[in-house]
Amino acid sequence: MDRHELTERTLPFLLRRLHDAGISATPHTDEHTGSTHLEIDGWRRINVENLIDELAQTDPSKHEVRIERWVAFIMESGRIAEQSVTDPDELRQRVRTRIIPADLAADPHLSYARPFPGGLALALCLDFPNTVTTVTNEHLDKYPLSLDELYHWGQINTDNEAIDEHTACGPFTGIAGESLFIASKAAHIASLVSTLRIDAPHGLLFAIPDRSVLLYAPADPTVITEQYLRLLDYLRIDFMRRLRSTPAHTLSKDLFYCSPDGSFGAITRSGHPDVQELFTTLDLDADRLVELAVKNMNFFEGFRTRFYPSNMCACRRPAATLRAPVRTLSP
Repeated sequence: MDRHELTERTLPFLLRRLHDAGISATPHTDEHTGSTHLEIDGWRRINVENLIDELAQTDPSKHEVRIERWVAFIMESGRIAEQSVTDPDELRQRVRTRIIPADLAADPHLSYARPFPGGLALALCLDFPNTVTTVTNEHLDKYPLSLDELYHWGQINTDNEAIDEHTACGPFTGIAGESLFIASKAAHIASLVSTLRIDAPHGLLFAIPDRSVLLYAPADPTVITEQYLRLLDYLRIDFMRRLRSTPAHTLSKDLFYCSPDGSFGAITRSGHPDVQELFTTLDLDADRLVELAVKNMNFFEGFRTRFYPSNMCACRRPAATLRAPVRTLSP
């Protein structure tokens, strides 16, 4: 049974059981990724793809039991979400920053979320033993800490989330973990550089294709164009594989750059319609790859002035030798 068929069979039963439990749930499908989520009680979002991942690895005879557990999980997470944490010390301990995709950032209940490059946003979550809840505007009014304090403590906690894997991934080095906040370490990339003792005198190129993965590579000014092409080629293939296997976990297909002074931004525009072939066609010939890579460039001022001060780009050269073997880092 393929993923689509499994979703089609699971969703009606899940919706019926939630209705029986007195929970209003409306399914929505992301037009870009094809992933499905439920809008619960008008504002909470539950990603069905996580359930589908579980069912795909479970004997079909046990699917109903798994779905019932999910119904119980949704009920429990709703109960926790409706409670307000009033103890400031508990709040400092539980709060986390989390980078979220643009569609989630557009939710009016999350209007406090701070912009992050590449059309993403930095929101707040509370990490409980069995669930993670997203902080909403309504929660903020009840908390004993200010928004700035929450972001301060949230980023400290996210910076301290455990890294379970640290390994070479093609032209990148990758970190991953069970935590869904690993990619959000990118919001304080300087801390990561310090913690991992990354030697990046010319800045750091990085990507966050998955919520639990961060890929990075110190920028090399002597071969910056070739490096850009190698990283982009690896990232696009890696992202396509993640989109097929765990679409609910995917985050961004952009490439980012952080300068030595700490300023950073996206250097690609991977959501643009003109470059989608990069993320739908696995085997691109070298010339087509270069053509699309040039279209995908979105160099911000700090990157352009450091590496292309004369506004010249060598990306037109053949790219036949720029391929790197893909080793996908799994959380």
